[in-house]
Amino acid sequence: MLETFKILLPACVLIVGALVCFMGGTMKTSKLVWGPFSLLSLAVAAIALCAMPQILSGSLPGSNVDHVVILDPLARIAQFLTLIIGTLFAGMAFRQQAEDDAAPEFYGLLLTMISGLLIVSAANDLILLFMGLELISIPAYILIYLGKRDTRCQEAAAKYFLLSVLSAAVLLYGLSFLYGMTGSTNLTTIRSVLQQTYGVTNGVTQAASVSKLGIVALVLIFAGLGFKLAAVPFHFYAPDVYQGTNAWNAGLLSIIPKVAGLIALIRIVSHTMVGYEGFGQTVALILALVTMTAGNVLALLQTNVRRMLAYSGVAHAGYMLVGIAVGFWDSWNPSFRLDPFYGLPVGIQASVFYLIAYSIASAGFFAVLVFLARPGKEVEHIEDLTGLWKSQPWLAIAAAIFLFSMAGIPPLPGFWGKLALFGGALSVRGDLSGAIPYPNPSFVALAIVGMVNAAIGGVYYLRIIALMFLHDPLSTPQPRGGRPAMAAVTLCAIVTVVFGLQSRPVLVMLRDIDQPTSVEFATVPATSPLTAAK
Repeated sequence: MLETFKILLPACVLIVGALVCFMGGTMKTSKLVWGPFSLLSLAVAAIALCAMPQILSGSLPGSNVDHVVILDPLARIAQFLTLIIGTLFAGMAFRQQAEDDAAPEFYGLLLTMISGLLIVSAANDLILLFMGLELISIPAYILIYLGKRDTRCQEAAAKYFLLSVLSAAVLLYGLSFLYGMTGSTNLTTIRSVLQQTYGVTNGVTQAASVSKLGIVALVLIFAGLGFKLAAVPFHFYAPDVYQGTNAWNAGLLSIIPKVAGLIALIRIVSHTMVGYEGFGQTVALILALVTMTAGNVLALLQTNVRRMLAYSGVAHAGYMLVGIAVGFWDSWNPSFRLDPFYGLPVGIQASVFYLIAYSIASAGFFAVLVFLARPGKEVEHIEDLTGLWKSQPWLAIAAAIFLFSMAGIPPLPGFWGKLALFGGALSVRGDLSGAIPYPNPSFVALAIVGMVNAAIGGVYYLRIIALMFLHDPLSTPQPRGGRPAMAAVTLCAIVTVVFGLQSRPVLVMLRDIDQPTSVEFATVPATSPLTAAK
């Protein structure tokens, strides 16, 4: 129990900070206090995360079935990314919340969301993971409502609430099937049970057939987490919600749920559901094809900038699912992997890398929209950015950097992410029984469709860049986002450029993700409930 609390210490720091904010909302305090206080809470959580190896040293058991958390490198990368994104969005909200009576509650809800994502990143138990996902969703309902407080914003909050509750119910139903199959909610135990029953060697399972309950569970989990990723056909809430709320809320929704959805998908499905790799590969491949194609094509038709970014986020979710599909094949055929000396499948490495690249660029572009906003007037249409180069040169350059990265233009990180994803798809082999395995036709088609979609995505990104640089401004912008929003823009632009030029250290770090560490807990049951049942 003590070790569990220590690993969850960064999340506990933020929860305490959120409680202080909520209590402060009941008192007469200055609205200007809560922004710096939220940044202080995030800084303390970051210090606790950096000091985690020292905090845990000398107190670790070899293995313990009671541990519900795990602090492997994947968790640490996701948690550091979470704290960085949380700091950026807390800073972006300074000017907006300086005149809002609900500022304490606003920052309390933000800290609660960030703590939920920290919990999801470290969760090694279905119950804790679901609780973390709900800690992200529930504050989001209120934050969306607080965005503009008009009819459209209330409608957006209602849509997100109803559909999020439905997705949570679907996910919980799928998790219940997984628990019923294995008799445990611990992810390491579930994996061990399935490994003993349906262990895979070069695409051949030890059992004649897998349980149909597992297939149902896999479909339901994909559906529940597909809502977080905004993957087709679970994406239909995103355009209306993004358009109905403000730029700050839309930016938060474009990143935090995606990070949570991808990490949860890797933890539950890719790492845990041994024996279901073939079916999971097919589901992920189909979802990737449909999601990136629908997202890019529909984004071409949009004139509202936030609605366009919503469909763009759908397309990026499709790219991440390419890596999930490749990761299933890597797990199914470990002897044919490109990098057999490391535990994490190459496709999953590419998905996590792409998630980092997308999160930074997306946060930066939404910071541009937040900076340009003023009370009662958001950047609504693409034409509102016309001639930005002549009125705000640095802002236009930074926006172009973010859009070029999301379009996959070298040498920015979006290019390296797409290269890793599509290269991984082309590395998947076809018939492994022959002397010379050939590329898998389905994954070749996936890579080709992905490259075509990248070209389609470049069209609507370049359209915005052309409006900013090649036309005269339609009006004189009067940005009211404040210096913190501009600082967020500048920081994201610098990180995007440096990340693109120095991507190798991140790729090496991701390659080492699944290596056991001194702070990783394992649980291996002596017998398999499924085998015993037989």
